Amino acid sequence: MQRPIAAPSITLAASATIAALSLAPAAPTATSTPISDEASMARCIETGSLAAIFAPGTDPEVVMRVSQMIQLAGNDRFSPGTRWPGADNTPVVITYSYPSDGITVPNGVGGGSQPNVLHATLDAQFGSEAAWKAQFDAIFQDWSDITGNTYVEVPDDDAPMGSFGPLDGGSGRGDIRITSISIDGSSGILAYNYFPTPLDGDGGDMVIDSNENWANPSGGFIFFRNTLSHEHGHGMGLGHVCPADHTKLMEPFLNSNFDGPQHDDIRGATFLYGDYFEPDNNSASAGFIGDFFTPGSEPFALIDMALRDNADDDYYSFTVSGPGSIDVAVEIVGDIYENHTQDAQCAPNGVTFDSFVLVDPDLAVLDTDGATPLASVNANGFGGDETLTSVALPAAGTYYIRVQSVAANGSAQIYNLNGAVTLDKVAVGCVADLNSDGIVDTADLGILLGVFGTSSPAADLNGDMTVDTADLGILLGVFGTCTEG
Repeated sequence: MQRPIAAPSITLAASATIAALSLAPAAPTATSTPISDEASMARCIETGSLAAIFAPGTDPEVVMRVSQMIQLAGNDRFSPGTRWPGADNTPVVITYSYPSDGITVPNGVGGGSQPNVLHATLDAQFGSEAAWKAQFDAIFQDWSDITGNTYVEVPDDDAPMGSFGPLDGGSGRGDIRITSISIDGSSGILAYNYFPTPLDGDGGDMVIDSNENWANPSGGFIFFRNTLSHEHGHGMGLGHVCPADHTKLMEPFLNSNFDGPQHDDIRGATFLYGDYFEPDNNSASAGFIGDFFTPGSEPFALIDMALRDNADDDYYSFTVSGPGSIDVAVEIVGDIYENHTQDAQCAPNGVTFDSFVLVDPDLAVLDTDGATPLASVNANGFGGDETLTSVALPAAGTYYIRVQSVAANGSAQIYNLNGAVTLDKVAVGCVADLNSDGIVDTADLGILLGVFGTSSPAADLNGDMTVDTADLGILLGVFGTCTEG
């Protein structure tokens, strides 16, 4: 659930529709390149459009001025109204671009507009454009692996900042535009990010402070990467979460004792956009687990899948080359922890949240029609794992697993789907013996090639209604045999 790394706590900038003025101590760990004490903690102001974070020691007058400038508001980070345009629980394609140095960037947290210096700043720190772009690519890939959102870098036409990107009707630039200006010197405010606000050309845009040491290599550039990851969390629509106890990426203060989004962050993102396989709400759009053509047992595991609520069904498909069986289990993933929207102190309030018991899952293995249950189970209620063992797969073909929410106490239940497919050895060895002469040879190859590209059942070895290269691969894989393995 959490991916620890050895690195110190760090500062982070933020942005969302919540208000916060809070301070939390760092949790120090060893590092070969220390990050300054002043940059080890931060305090954050968050609004309906963006947020800024401050390092300890920031001039109180500056904090007060920026706080008064930003009108504080409250909002739940799971609100579906804050996501990019599109159906709830459905991933989107998000483009991003880097405007040229020199383009004017308004200062969203006070002060005058300045020219963009992103390229000059990061080229100097990282040594090349490719090196720092790789860090952005990596954090977008992390979020893509969680939500299924697709990120595409596009050229930027250097239109004025605030111009629309493709998702809100524009063109010529990314939905997310990434720039850098001198915000307030080293430490203090590190960066800020806009929400994907409808009909707002700034939506999703990220601005980082040109005065920070972004190329600090500690923990594999964890200072830079977790800053970017947190900021884009806001750029997807996530707000801050409290208390600030060093366990969640979207806390007002970002730690570097873990790498990237954690359990609560994953819950928020999958509530807005669904998990990696969405939309997979029926057999026609099922997420594909894989082909199973090898004799014996082969395991599979899908991590951090999500049921959004009691109206969400998840379908998965897999293909077998002959008779066999499947074991499959839904493993509920959760934690019992404090979790509340941001307030003035972002301190513990003694109220715990149980993310184990948000849905009551039903598990089924479906026949090749994608509808008829071969077996199903709903035995353990809310928070309970569900398991099916030795479900017979009677013939070659594509079968389905369905995980659905029978009832819900809340939203975004995370689960893992684990199992193994076992193929009968005789079936695997002889399924390609098309003329039943006891061996797979050129005669069988000739039969398959004779109906290649058709739906002939005579050579449709994997049961997908098409004789194609997949069937040819099965035949060649057992060429010269017809044994029990």
